[in-house]
Amino acid sequence: GARLRLDLQLEKDYWLGTYETDLQAAVREFAQPGWVAYDVGANIGYITLLLARAVDEGGQVFSFEALPANLERLRVNVGLNGLGHRVEIIPGAVAAASAPVRFLVGPSGAMGKAEGSAGRQGGHIESLEVPGIALDDFIYRDGNPPPQVIKMDIEGGEVLALRGMPRVLREARPLILLELHGPEAARVAWETLTGAGYSLHRMERGYPSVPSLTDLDWKAYVVASHKLKSSGDSEICLV
Repeated sequence: GARLRLDLQLEKDYWLGTYETDLQAAVREFAQPGWVAYDVGANIGYITLLLARAVDEGGQVFSFEALPANLERLRVNVGLNGLGHRVEIIPGAVAAASAPVRFLVGPSGAMGKAEGSAGRQGGHIESLEVPGIALDDFIYRDGNPPPQVIKMDIEGGEVLALRGMPRVLREARPLILLELHGPEAARVAWETLTGAGYSLHRMERGYPSVPSLTDLDWKAYVVASHKLKSSGDSEICLV
């Protein structure tokens, strides 16, 4: 198991092993040794650590997190597990453009969302300016390796992040483990991903396909897989 610095009252799911169990199963099933993985919305690093173990010594994880309180604990947790050589922490919010983003911070200081995200904008206690990172720029301008798998959980910010990665979707075609946050996020994800040649699947046993937008659960994780991947490819194919 992973070693984590936790608030044992507020973060029981981590030490009980009940945190995002379907997502944990998907990471273990799909992420392969040697892969590059992006954890978009890494929080304190639980999924980052799972990905780092899955991609093994030949792989690499880029862990994106915007909130300073989470970044501090993310760095500690990666260090506690001796995985600093395999995990690169990127401070900032994955967004539509590589420009400063206004980030709305919730009462706990550990949750927040970029301004312009899907869903309600109220309930925050402060706002911060953080770096915005368009994944197309991060890869094709800045020279970072493209991912084979992306986990994305950014509280409605997926509507922004997906706009900043059209070339990634078209050329790199990573497997995407995406949490949706509301009907607007579901619509944007459906239109963007199916328009880029992806099929969507429920994150449950057997990964059944989602045939239409009306069948898409907008309060859950989905698995997005590129339709053009054949079963002979080294990447995962769900089609």
